[in-house]
Amino acid sequence: MVSGEHVRQTATAENDDKRSRLRRMQWLANCLLLLAALVFALATYFKANHPSLPWLPYIAAFAEAAMVGALADWFAVVALFRHPLGLRFIPHTAIIPANKERIAANLGGFVQSEFFATERVLNVIREFDPAARIALWFAHEANAERFGDLAVRGFSYALNALNEDEVRNYLHRTVTAHIAHFDLAQLAGSVLDMLTLDDRHQALLDQLLEGVEATLAKPEVLERIEHMLANQLPLYFARLKMAGGRIAAEKIVAGILQLLHEINADPQHPLRLDFNRMVTNLIVKLKSDPDYRFRIEQFQRQLAGDARLSDYLHGLWQDFRQWLQHDLQRPDSSVRTQVAAITHRLAQALRDDRAMQQWINAQIIQAAPPLIEEYRPRIGSFITAKMCEWKDDEIVDKLELNIGRDLQFIRLNGTLVGGIVGLLIHVFSQLLGG
Repeated sequence: MVSGEHVRQTATAENDDKRSRLRRMQWLANCLLLLAALVFALATYFKANHPSLPWLPYIAAFAEAAMVGALADWFAVVALFRHPLGLRFIPHTAIIPANKERIAANLGGFVQSEFFATERVLNVIREFDPAARIALWFAHEANAERFGDLAVRGFSYALNALNEDEVRNYLHRTVTAHIAHFDLAQLAGSVLDMLTLDDRHQALLDQLLEGVEATLAKPEVLERIEHMLANQLPLYFARLKMAGGRIAAEKIVAGILQLLHEINADPQHPLRLDFNRMVTNLIVKLKSDPDYRFRIEQFQRQLAGDARLSDYLHGLWQDFRQWLQHDLQRPDSSVRTQVAAITHRLAQALRDDRAMQQWINAQIIQAAPPLIEEYRPRIGSFITAKMCEWKDDEIVDKLELNIGRDLQFIRLNGTLVGGIVGLLIHVFSQLLGG
């Protein structure tokens, strides 16, 4: 994992390199200006003392114009960032610091409107094909394992960051608050209402009765009932007790099985109808009976205030935390293995299912515009606010480090182009003057 200190050191090293290259370009541009001045001085001197040399005026004209071009471009470049020679009375100098707020606002608006325009972002998403790329990347087992490692590191960090007392108090406050204020009666009534739709509760009753019937038909269940009844019979001899218990158990089980069979076979059986009325009445009470709802709410509050619930939740958290810590420390962590395996399987399935990829991409395209429209102004505002926070010398230093070296080429070009223009003007003036 890359640390913040490493990022800062890297950024410092990059800035030092940019500063060094800027200084070299400034030195080169200054040297070219000094060279033009030296050539102009020598050409002027020798032209005055050696008028017989016809090419000296051309060199002097080139050097003179080169100096003018170099000085003009030096002034223009310096005026962007500061006052040339510290002369503050010269208008329109230190342009960037003086107009920092306006530049920041324009830059924020430009980035917001050009780089984060909704249709532009959507086109990038379409070209990127996120579902296919993600599936293809995670379909490689090594990448799925890396994701498993990342998940393990995340879980480990979370466990180390959470304080046990804070977690216990949070769980106690959250769970008990939900238990105390949760409308359990309404939820239970809605669930039962859903279960009774189209007589689904009768199908549930059928399943329950079949289960009871299957259980009673097991020999071991019958044997347990025999022993239980035998122990309750007031008989002295054990053989008589067992015989009596067996007869009684067989009669009772046979009677119950006969009753269950009748209920299963008859949709209008009285007990089935009683069950239907009981469920219907319970739903009505849960939804609309104030006294019934009040008793449930009282039970919820008592449960929420019970210290045993807090201890139980804390025990659950402790057991889970210890198990997870132990598992995450193992080289063959089951969490890591399961996360990697599930990720790999899902990615393989998605990689081979183009229809699902298109559906996922369509959902992203559909969900993106509202998010873009919501957060795009914030991006522009963030850029504007950040630039306005910088001090004048900070913004000058940042911009000069990143574009100052390229601006020195303006000075170099100004020196050479100025010299060439000056030479051409001198040539034309000689031609026109005869």
